[in-house]
Amino acid sequence: MRKHYTIQPKRFNLSFKMFVIVGILSFINNCSDNTIVEKNHSSAVIKIALLLPSESQSKQTNKLSKYFINSARLALQDLDHLNFTLSVYPTSGDPARAVHAAEEAVERGTQVIVGPLYSAETTAVGKALKNNKVKIISLSNDPKVAGQNVFIMGTTFQTSANRLVEFALIRGFNRIAIIGPEGKFGQDAIIAAKESIRKNRATLTTVSLYPLTFKGIQSSASTIYQELVQSNSNAVIFTDSPTRGLGFISEQLHQFYHNDNKEPPQFMGLTRWDSSKQILNESSLNNGWFIVPDQRFKKKFNDRYKKTFGSNPIDISSLSYDAIALIGAIIERSSSADPFYKFHKKYFLDENGFLGVNGIFRFSPNGNNEREVSVAEVKSGAFTVIDQAKTSFTK
Repeated sequence: MRKHYTIQPKRFNLSFKMFVIVGILSFINNCSDNTIVEKNHSSAVIKIALLLPSESQSKQTNKLSKYFINSARLALQDLDHLNFTLSVYPTSGDPARAVHAAEEAVERGTQVIVGPLYSAETTAVGKALKNNKVKIISLSNDPKVAGQNVFIMGTTFQTSANRLVEFALIRGFNRIAIIGPEGKFGQDAIIAAKESIRKNRATLTTVSLYPLTFKGIQSSASTIYQELVQSNSNAVIFTDSPTRGLGFISEQLHQFYHNDNKEPPQFMGLTRWDSSKQILNESSLNNGWFIVPDQRFKKKFNDRYKKTFGSNPIDISSLSYDAIALIGAIIERSSSADPFYKFHKKYFLDENGFLGVNGIFRFSPNGNNEREVSVAEVKSGAFTVIDQAKTSFTK
């Protein structure tokens, strides 16, 4: 069942070059099933469809979708001078259902789609609407799904890898190894890390893979350790996630270095280590580096979310806030009365970028994004930002 939300928020001023998250506003829930209530504005109504994997068989996925919906609601409050309607279309995380939802949204006059969340859904929707004017702002972080009218919002492995390698070189770590799990997830991240090492003229010392099982990691660790030592690696990029093999492989390698009384290389990671308290407490990763979004706007957003909805948001849910606010910023830049031309691709490609909850970002012509992100260091069960994200892009 679709839910429709009418925007009646407080006024929010947008700059010419960036939108900024400001103010803590009270939330007015104007939603009703199968009904769209439009404000009586003289300008054309902008119709946005939010495609999320709700109504799935996974309670966790449905809960995740709710976080995204709530974050989008917060963004809607900040745009009362814009005549919006927002319709939420459940996709269950299924590409076929996502296509059906997108096509129905287009039939109802939607000009912009926010979502889907998953790569397979985004690919399917992009193909189905490839000859349509509707712009798709996917919440995915997979560059392969971007292109034509599809833009992605998620922080990519390329962004994280490039930031880590640049910072490592500044700190004197120029011989970098890559370690990751076998399979597609590991390969995508490894490709990004290899490209960043090449781009920044560091030295790629070795690439090591391990099976994603307890026994597989245990049997591979000794060989990987020897490769690190023999290649004289002084830094390591791990591509695994906190919920899989990251903690175990790092612990195994750290123990080998300890046993041989050798100084371990600088451990670094492409994934969000702070998503797991257990990982932040892993002794082998203490003083390790990983990438986080710009934290300077996070507290205000999190406080506002909790005040409104009674719980803390999950980190990635703020992407839907940024996507809705992005739409508002683009509308502000366009003087066209044509609701579709308002979202001409050229408005997405401002080289100065946009500023959201997660810091500044900008899009490339192929629909990929570039973000300025921060470097964090693990410190005894928590993390500290040791190098802040930049506040503007170099040309």
